[in-house]
Amino acid sequence: MRLYHGTTTSNAQRILKSGKFYSNLHVIESILYEGQRSRFKAPGSLGYGTYTFMDAPDIALNFIHKFDADVRVLQIDVNIENPDDVLDFTNPKHQEQFRIFSQNTWNVQKANDIFHAIPGSANGKVDLFAGIMTELFIAYLRKNGICIRFVKKQTETFLPPFNNSYQRLGIPNGTEFTIRYPEDIKSIEPYNFKEES
Repeated sequence: MRLYHGTTTSNAQRILKSGKFYSNLHVIESILYEGQRSRFKAPGSLGYGTYTFMDAPDIALNFIHKFDADVRVLQIDVNIENPDDVLDFTNPKHQEQFRIFSQNTWNVQKANDIFHAIPGSANGKVDLFAGIMTELFIAYLRKNGICIRFVKKQTETFLPPFNNSYQRLGIPNGTEFTIRYPEDIKSIEPYNFKEES
């Protein structure tokens, strides 16, 4: 599968030089269970991993442009050997399982406790609660013998302004795909938009 990751030019150079992405997965247990929540990078809306876009280098470019002007897009290839390794939020069955899990009172309280223990204002943590709940759900699946290596969902178009007051339009504009384990990445190359023209 071919995916696209937008990042700063300096970060792209570091990734290409090392040939790999950094992983935050080693901190999950302490975040979810041990209370070490003031010293870690907060998860994105799909939990931890390398965030990419399927079949859409332009969406990866537009996404990173919201944060920096000097940016690059990397082309990433992954092989998915087992479809069960993907938590697919475009799949109605997975959506329903997650909906039931995320409405459980104990799970909501656990996610809320973690959310409030993380430094920063609520406005600066727009997608954090979703990321925490996703990590709790993945931990639940792991206890039941399912190892999630990837997370997939449709992305949405946002109405400006792109600050704390942005609004979701609700219309899918692409598919986001998170790679949780860097060893699942088979190749990383710079993507050249000029080659398309």
